[in-house]
Amino acid sequence: MHKLFIALLIVLLLLPVLPASAEEDIFYTSSPDALSVFLNDIAYARDEINLPGESDVQIVLPATVYQDTLLVYENDQRVPSYRLRVHDNQIVLRWTTSGDADLHAVRLEYLMRGISWKPDYDMWIVDDENVQFDFFAELRNLTLSLEDVPVQLIAGRVDTSQVVSTVTTVTLNQYFAGYDAFANANALPEGIAPEPAPLSGAASIQHIYDAGTITAEPGELVYMAVLQSALTARKVLLWNASSDNEVTVIYKIQNQTEQPFAEGVVRSYENGLFLGSDFVEHTPIGSEGSVTVGGLQTVRVNRESTRTYEENNTDRDYHNEVELTISNFDEEAIEMEVVDIYPDGASRFELDAEAEQEIGNRLRWTITVEPGETVVLRYEYWT
Repeated sequence: MHKLFIALLIVLLLLPVLPASAEEDIFYTSSPDALSVFLNDIAYARDEINLPGESDVQIVLPATVYQDTLLVYENDQRVPSYRLRVHDNQIVLRWTTSGDADLHAVRLEYLMRGISWKPDYDMWIVDDENVQFDFFAELRNLTLSLEDVPVQLIAGRVDTSQVVSTVTTVTLNQYFAGYDAFANANALPEGIAPEPAPLSGAASIQHIYDAGTITAEPGELVYMAVLQSALTARKVLLWNASSDNEVTVIYKIQNQTEQPFAEGVVRSYENGLFLGSDFVEHTPIGSEGSVTVGGLQTVRVNRESTRTYEENNTDRDYHNEVELTISNFDEEAIEMEVVDIYPDGASRFELDAEAEQEIGNRLRWTITVEPGETVVLRYEYWT
């Protein structure tokens, strides 16, 4: 309503100096009435205003708008012809409203940069089977003055033609522990480009969170609670023998809430101490997400391998022997998983202990190590 009042006030002030037959001049600065914000510094904005017909309209758009995404509607019909002009670092939209002098419903829709969001997760470990999990949304507003604007947070990204770096990706150990999804994430670009590049490709949308109405000034960060819940979990101890020299502790958290978890970084705490941060994949309702919380200090591990050339009548000339040693210095028995990777072309396996042979040239053992005990896993193969 305030937008209509301002626009009509400008028209009334101009009436005494305009000839009766002249078109009315309307000047207006676009400010979104609704926003859908993606993870990678792109937002879909909608601006609605009522303007008189037969008027010369000039609208200043946000400086970070992607010009090729602009849609202009008048009474729910696409405006067939309009112009864009860059003047004094401002993008000005201009066209003449059609029809009679009655008010016309004008709607602008466009993609823009300068506002983004990301999930912030905090996880407190209660015990091996329970965690407290908080999910907050961080809205980063660099450009807009928002006053009670309805905002949706999109767990997804819009593909752009710009070259962007990547944020922390899922670790190989978490992948071994079992992911429901495995995806890389684009980093949020720093600052605002004065002339944003055109968009290309499609938007990937995992979920839409309703953030309600938001008031914020340029440069502000707004934090909103999405959920806070006690969740059940599974503590997984995993040694990736091919690359690690310690056992990794991973919590598989069960999403028992009514909201999926968007991919993001989780900060973990236990007994009043900060344990570190790790990536969690997109976790739908009812599925498990994986969070690494550090290494197990009471267990020592070691991998040794030998490769010997031996003459024989086959094309497999190298004999490979691998020994995996796990020592438990804790006062309690531990159950853990051991994963090792063998090279392409390996054959004629011999294993001391039964293991699962998985895709990706992986061998997996599930073992129990008693207090003070050392377990040795041996296997050999030919290449």
